[in-house]
Amino acid sequence: MNTQKIRILLAAIDKGSLTKAGQALGYTQSYLTQIMKAFEEEVGFPLLVKTNRGVEPTQEARSLIPAMRRIVESEERFDQEVAELQGLHRGTIRIGTFVSTSVYWVPQIIEYFQNNYPQVVFQIEELGHDEMIDGLTDGSLDIALMSYPGEKAGIDFIPVLEDPMLIAFPQGHELSKYDYVPVDKLKDYPFIMTYKSYDKDPHRVFEDAGFTPQVRYYSRDDFAVLSMVQRGLGLAILPELTINEFPGNYDTRMLEPEAYRTLGIGIRSYEYAGPLAKFVIRYIMKNIR
Repeated sequence: MNTQKIRILLAAIDKGSLTKAGQALGYTQSYLTQIMKAFEEEVGFPLLVKTNRGVEPTQEARSLIPAMRRIVESEERFDQEVAELQGLHRGTIRIGTFVSTSVYWVPQIIEYFQNNYPQVVFQIEELGHDEMIDGLTDGSLDIALMSYPGEKAGIDFIPVLEDPMLIAFPQGHELSKYDYVPVDKLKDYPFIMTYKSYDKDPHRVFEDAGFTPQVRYYSRDDFAVLSMVQRGLGLAILPELTINEFPGNYDTRMLEPEAYRTLGIGIRSYEYAGPLAKFVIRYIMKNIR
């Protein structure tokens, strides 16, 4: 089986478009169309179906996705191990990140590898918590820069640092009288929250406190949440790394009791990870603070 065809099909499925797949892989759409036609003739059934938005996998193709990802992953691991035996570090590594880790960790990582191992290619995608777990599980991600996923996630997690969770409120708010805001004082205030599937850590603060907040708005974007906070639309609980990247007309305080999220590296299995993934993990563990 030609792995080029598999890579093209997976790119079309992931991007939802042959045009976008071609842009990512450096091929024309007409070439990809020819490849897909030949692939369908080889397997004996359709693989993609056209929609108003682009393309989607057929049911048959959908059932093949896990096996195809394993084939691509095995080929990449083989290439990486050969490169390691040759004393080189090269290959492609796919990383899922939060906004905060994307801002604070990723530039440092890429700068180091660009200067020292330019043959390493990074594919970075900002995702939510559940999306990163799904990506690690199905093989579309090699590692994820994420918060602690819990024991039931079924992946390996390597902790890196503790990031404080802060309460954010408009300037002049009555909570500014506190040095540390008691969590039980938050029952009577409206909140703006990120979706739980995107970021579980703010929700965990309330779960640990034993009550459900009054949520006025939900958003997928941490910076949108802070923008609404400074306009007086509600309060928010967000990690310090995110807040530091978005200065504005709002104040923050630590919580009482203090709350933290554990940031680190998620991987499907460290034991069976390829040499490049392990090399990147070792760099992060040694250099990210």
